This record gives sequence, structure tokens and C-alpha cells, in this order.
Amino acid sequence: MSGLIGKMAMAVLVVVALVGCGEFERSNRFDPASGQVVNFDDLLIGSWSREDAEKNEVYIFKSNGSVELRDYSAPDGGEVDRNASFPQTLEIRYSGTYILVGNLLKISYTRVQINDPEDQPPLLPPSDKVVSIVVSSDQLILEERDGDRIYERL
Repeated sequence: MSGLIGKMAMAVLVVVALVGCGEFERSNRFDPASGQVVNFDDLLIGSWSREDAEKNEVYIFKSNGSVELRDYSAPDGGEVDRNASFPQTLEIRYSGTYILVGNLLKISYTRVQINDPEDQPPLLPPSDKVVSIVVSSDQLILEERDGDRIYERL
């Protein structure tokens, strides 16, 4: 009899735990059974912005595999206005391609432009950039060696 009571108590605990976990609806877009599966590659497509003490930049990922990084700064050390032209805002644009394999993102820059007509553009980065990424809701996180870089979807 005590074995039956133990099994019933265990069943009640399982039901309580399941009910306490929330809804039974399968609405997670990463859950294949939900019918709303979104390809991870498609989540990356779009514009991603970062504005912090270290950098002011925008990544633009396109479905054709091209990528652009716009790096903004204020030469006078003031506030950065992304819509202002030089000399108020210096804009460096790196263009290239990207490949996403799982959660590894490889970016290869092939071209660089600068909006300062009197200056030479900086050199391209010496090698391909490979980072782990996380795309969560409206955030893109680049997991780099010296810390995570968090971008918000525009």
C-alpha cells in the first residue's frame, strides 16, 4: 500500500511541477514542433547598432552574404552624430562578406572607405575575423576574446 501512495505522491509532484513551468503552448520560434521555426542565418540579417564608451558602430548583414561595418567617431572628441558629415563626424566603412556556420561568424573585409576627403582610409584588418555569436530577441552578441560586444537591432 505504501508503494502505491508513494507513486501517487510522485505523480502529483510531477503534475504540479509541469503546471508550475508555464504554458503548454509551443510558441518558441526555435522549436521545430511550433511550426514557426526561424533559420538562424535569417535572424542575423539586418542592421545592428552599438553605442557605448568604447565604440559607436553599426553592422549591416545582407541575405546575399555581404556585410558592412560603419564606425563613427567625433574628431573633436564631442558627441557623435551619425547623421552629420565630416568634419563633425568621421565615418569609416568596412565592406566585405560573411559566412555563418552554426554560431560561428566569419567576416572578411575587402574594402574600406572614409568620409574625410583629405585623409587616407585605414588599412583593412590583417586577417579574417571569426567570433561566436548569440542572437537573442533584438540583441546580437559578439563573443570576443576581450569581452562581449552587444548590438541592438535597428
